[in-house]
Amino acid sequence: MEKSKTNNNLKSGNSKGSNPKSNSSKSGNAKTPMGERLHFAIEQLKKYNIEHSLKNEGSGHLHCRRKSDDKLIQFWAGTGKIMEYEERGIHNLIIILTK
Repeated sequence: MEKSKTNNNLKSGNSKGSNPKSNSSKSGNAKTPMGERLHFAIEQLKKYNIEHSLKNEGSGHLHCRRKSDDKLIQFWAGTGKIMEYEERGIHNLIIILTK
């Protein structure tokens, strides 16, 4: 018995085979481009004089240092993810870093 072949592109309603949801310039909030979120995050870190370094511009990955104990805290501007924390977003990151 031969298996019937189906076209995955037709199943998804996309006849050209490209993924309409994939857009390398956007991540996280679909309305705000990655570059704008990254720029805003860096501006906020500078405003609060928080040590940071950009690790990956494409994903918005930053390394920051908490002022109280110099602990490394990783942050992704595109999604607002703060490594090891439930909270998200640059404003919550600043609260964590300035404790």
